[in-house]
Amino acid sequence: MRRWLTGLVALAAALSASTAQAWSEPTHQVTGAIAWQDLKVRHPAELGELLNLIRQHQDYGKFQPFLAGLAPELQERGAFEVLGRWPDDIRGGPEDHPDWHFQLRVVSGRTWLWPFENGNAAFGFGTNYAKLANPCAPASERAKAIGWLIHIIGDIQQPLHAGHQMTEIFSATDRAGQLAFVKRPDGQVTDLHRFWDETLDKSGVRLPAGQDSWADALIALWPRERLTLELSREGEPQAVFASFLDESAELARLVGYQGTFLRATADPATAPMVTEAEQAQGIALTQRRIATGGYRIADLLARAIRDAKAATWTCPV
Repeated sequence: MRRWLTGLVALAAALSASTAQAWSEPTHQVTGAIAWQDLKVRHPAELGELLNLIRQHQDYGKFQPFLAGLAPELQERGAFEVLGRWPDDIRGGPEDHPDWHFQLRVVSGRTWLWPFENGNAAFGFGTNYAKLANPCAPASERAKAIGWLIHIIGDIQQPLHAGHQMTEIFSATDRAGQLAFVKRPDGQVTDLHRFWDETLDKSGVRLPAGQDSWADALIALWPRERLTLELSREGEPQAVFASFLDESAELARLVGYQGTFLRATADPATAPMVTEAEQAQGIALTQRRIATGGYRIADLLARAIRDAKAATWTCPV
């Protein structure tokens, strides 16, 4: 029993050491842009409150090179875009929380052996939601919470940030796909995690005439009306977020670890090739997940602002 417990502790430590990224920087910016656009249309008052807070962000001055030269309205969108990637930009710094980016469970292979979760995305979400919804919290802290919420909600739409596999080959899991390799149809070798992170970048999506961002294209492809199932979650914010994690873990099981992905190898030199059909399915799913993430971000940010306004306590002077 002692050896068994010692082994579990060692395995837990190994799993918790994961440094998985989720979505590429452009993709995180897309989720922020979709959230901004949705707030502009559906929650303009809450958007104004959010923008006022964002201007109090400790790194707002550092955002200026990204925002420079944009029209005022596009600067608003740009602020949401840069905040979407900000938690990745501060990786390794004093305010980094690497385990807030994921919350993994074993969804394929030896699911019976490791019935635990690794990562603290739910804690990160709860911490930052509470901060944004607290009218007494310093504006700069609430601004940072906006960035974390945009990022965390976006992160866990990526299926391999909620589920991974444990097999004979990957006895300590495949680290959310980081240790398992496949080839894209063009012959490029990639690990499974990066396959999903960069799918939008690799999709070759073309923007409709008159639209200037992937966000516009995805909103046109996946308007809210097509996502009624994903956007109908009810309950307390923490319970809603938990349902997002459950959903992504199920997608990891049903899509992320099926077909060629199940034959992913630990040796990049022997990686199997993903079929064109699997690549197309991955692109379609990724586009839907990113659009869904943007709308979910907008809904929860607006809800937090409303919660702050409805607070009945008096802030200390």
